[in-house]
Amino acid sequence: MDDGVAKPIVYDYVRHTTDAIPALISFFDADHVCRYANDHHLIWYGRAPEDLVGLHMSEFLGGEAYSTRIPYLERVKIGQSVSFEARVPHRQDGWRDAAIRYVPRMGVDGFEGFHTLVFDLSREQQRYHSVFDGTAVGFWEIDLSNLRTLIAELEATVPDLVRHLRTDLSVVRRGLNATPVLDLNEKACSMFGLARSTVIGRSLGDWVPDAGLDAWNRNLLAYLAGEESYETETVMRREDGALIDILLSCAFPKNPSEQVIVVVGLVDISERVGKEKALARAQADLAHAGRVAMLGELMASIAHEVNQPLAAIVANSNAARRWLARTEPDIVEAKAAIQRIMNEATRASEIITRTRRMAMKGSGTRTEFDVNAMIEETLDITRRQTAALGAQTSVALVRDLPLIVADRIQLQQVLINLIVNAAQAMANQPEGTRDIMVSSSCGEEGFHFEVSDTGPGLGADADRVFEAFFTTKSDGMGMGLSVAKSIIEAHAGTITAAPRPDRGVRFCITMPIGSRSVMAENGINAA
Repeated sequence: MDDGVAKPIVYDYVRHTTDAIPALISFFDADHVCRYANDHHLIWYGRAPEDLVGLHMSEFLGGEAYSTRIPYLERVKIGQSVSFEARVPHRQDGWRDAAIRYVPRMGVDGFEGFHTLVFDLSREQQRYHSVFDGTAVGFWEIDLSNLRTLIAELEATVPDLVRHLRTDLSVVRRGLNATPVLDLNEKACSMFGLARSTVIGRSLGDWVPDAGLDAWNRNLLAYLAGEESYETETVMRREDGALIDILLSCAFPKNPSEQVIVVVGLVDISERVGKEKALARAQADLAHAGRVAMLGELMASIAHEVNQPLAAIVANSNAARRWLARTEPDIVEAKAAIQRIMNEATRASEIITRTRRMAMKGSGTRTEFDVNAMIEETLDITRRQTAALGAQTSVALVRDLPLIVADRIQLQQVLINLIVNAAQAMANQPEGTRDIMVSSSCGEEGFHFEVSDTGPGLGADADRVFEAFFTTKSDGMGMGLSVAKSIIEAHAGTITAAPRPDRGVRFCITMPIGSRSVMAENGINAA
């Protein structure tokens, strides 16, 4: 009977809320029988929720798919919430990828059943695969389950796992050999010379040589440290056995306890590494070529220097023979002649040794030495060539300078280059106007060296004089001053070029002062 009083509308907020969510939401009892299903099941399975209630989970999924859920069902039975990804049967296209979560309901008597939430990942998977297969990066999808088991076993037996991994690369080798490849994209197949069908299921370690173990070990340590990702360079092995340089990038699972699938990105950087190595070789060859080119220019002077002691040796040998051939041999004079022979031979040997040191490749050794003695030796080396070019050399050396810490041969190379360049620059000037001045001093800023001349100067090319391959000589290589600048800067010094007040150019070099310990503190190896 209608008494005129409005009746409240009974509204099932829980059901209407779950029906509004675009996901499969259901409840299964402890025997895995469905007791509730929301309306989204009609869209997914094509069957009304009331038709699904009372069915066993295996009737939803099929026996094979149900069996894959057993490990998760065992965990939810003891009160654990479980999240995972799997394929779920769908009425339209057979199976779809889904994100699944089981949430247990525990009562007074224990486990009563569990709620399920299933979200469709097919669109996300489609986007993922469009990136996975369409990118220029080689992607490998791997399963870390076996690696996780190996790590768990080690944690139970090794006191300090991280320290153990850092010192024992056999662990990462075992881990790589136990890590199966689930999938890889076309770029990875092309990069490694593979056919996808022959790779699935093989261990990742098949493509990791011993030379790359350290990089993968650092990757593993980053994973165990909880980092979000890791990137490094390493080498990997193609299917044909050739090694390629690789940029390895790995993003780790956000929930390592439940996610075991990881995608590894690999970029072939062989071309870049090859160019870097070629550049390093070219730079080394450039410095070496600069020294050799300079030696070629000095060959006449060196030959003259060597010929002088050789001529003296011959002369003294003849003298010694004459002293000994006399009716009454003059032993004293013969001994003196032989001593002169020995002295000249030693001198020739030193010239050759000095020349060989300058021609050798390598960074050299930095030692303490007398600056002025090095300068005087440099003038001896260049005297013949500067004289042949009509140049006169004067020196102004401040005496009692402290010892300098530097590569003696390289610093001498710089001074020789500056002196010879100065003489060559003035070769076409009238005699008596070709002067070269060399000086040394020491101040608060460091050691100062100057090489100046009275030549034509640098003119408009002053700003380019230290550029590699720039030269004003018709037969020049344009390397001498560039190499000189590199040498001085490697010693934490500076070299500049400026015009002289009247005419010519002045090269100024400043080198740091310091003992071996001070040099080391400033990052300069004084080995």
